[in-house]
Amino acid sequence: MKTTTNILTFLILLTLIACGEPRPDSKGISKVTVAFSGYGCESECPFQVFSVDSSLTATFYGGQFADRKGCFKGTVSQATWDSIQVRFDKFIVKGIDTTQYQKTDHPNVEFFIHDGLRKHRTRFNENTGKMTNDDLDILYWFVRIASRTELKTTDSLTFETTLQYAMPPKTLDK
Repeated sequence: MKTTTNILTFLILLTLIACGEPRPDSKGISKVTVAFSGYGCESECPFQVFSVDSSLTATFYGGQFADRKGCFKGTVSQATWDSIQVRFDKFIVKGIDTTQYQKTDHPNVEFFIHDGLRKHRTRFNENTGKMTNDDLDILYWFVRIASRTELKTTDSLTFETTLQYAMPPKTLDK
């Protein structure tokens, strides 16, 4: 009986110590990619993807309804990268806030956040109208960086998502 009590006390103490530990010191966010698909919109939402990594390299693909069409590459400032890390760390620490109601006329979105410990991947199969305005503002702020950044045309790019391409959604044949 005494051994069981000692083990139980030890486990409780170990749990309390582990809960009090700060999040492991990550190397920070190393890459953020956000892709928007016009599917889910009632109007002409752009098909596009924007990605920035810790080397300050920015890549952008603009498809149907995007302000810029084609593949582009450039660099962002260190201050911009620092802002990206601060804003997207919210998704790593707290997750995504969703609303009870789905608003219409919002695109589907898929985004990836890479940090030193793991890759966070979030995809909404529904439109972004399920996200709170604060979280949606982070995604739109990020994609608008592409329009404020000097990007040069490039032949092709590869992204970890294909959501940005204007292709009919796959359906299951029965």
